[in-house]
Amino acid sequence: MSEDVKLSTRQQNMLRYIHDSLTLESRPPTIREIGGALDISSTSVVNYNLNRLTEKGLLERDKTVSRGLRLTDSAYELLGTAVSTAGSIINQLSNFVRIPILGNIVAGEPIDVTSENFNAYDDEDYVELSLSMLPGNKDQMYALRVDGFSMIDDMISDGDIVILQAQETADDGDVVAVWVDTEGTTLKRFYRERGQRLIRLQPRNPSMDPIYVEPENVKIQGKLILTLSQAA
Repeated sequence: MSEDVKLSTRQQNMLRYIHDSLTLESRPPTIREIGGALDISSTSVVNYNLNRLTEKGLLERDKTVSRGLRLTDSAYELLGTAVSTAGSIINQLSNFVRIPILGNIVAGEPIDVTSENFNAYDDEDYVELSLSMLPGNKDQMYALRVDGFSMIDDMISDGDIVILQAQETADDGDVVAVWVDTEGTTLKRFYRERGQRLIRLQPRNPSMDPIYVEPENVKIQGKLILTLSQAA
């Protein structure tokens, strides 16, 4: 670090961590992520030091969003990084979109999950993804955390996050979040049973049986777009 700007060791480490997050993950960290990485238990302490970095002209903050941090040109110069890097990082960030996590979905027995509040989420209830990963209407996508192992043969496991396109129709074989009357929502493959006037909701676990329901007792809530594996 340059001697022209006096920073505490904690502030130096914080600045480097923000820089590394931008470089490696193409996004700034949250206050909680900074605290966890630097072993700071208090978010107030993190916030205090972020304010000091802002006062020193090394950081710009938008406190209305959880990742509203941007290193200034002075910060990049202090860190010995080419200033042009800042521009490329900002361009990368503009290509990201937030997908709200609306709750958990049991990939086994149905539970009740609604998808009404696509724009209502707090600092921790969303995932950020590159636009290039997401086909379709980004404003009508939502995420759910998976509980259970009924879709394990489709590489969807307990703890994974599934991204869904909100829609009420599906083709045979689609993986959908589907609401079953009186029972709730489950994640299954969708099939129309020809000649029987039934909907088959097929798990992808050989130890589990399919669910058969009347069409009027089923409402599709979304089609699977992407699975984010949470495996270590």
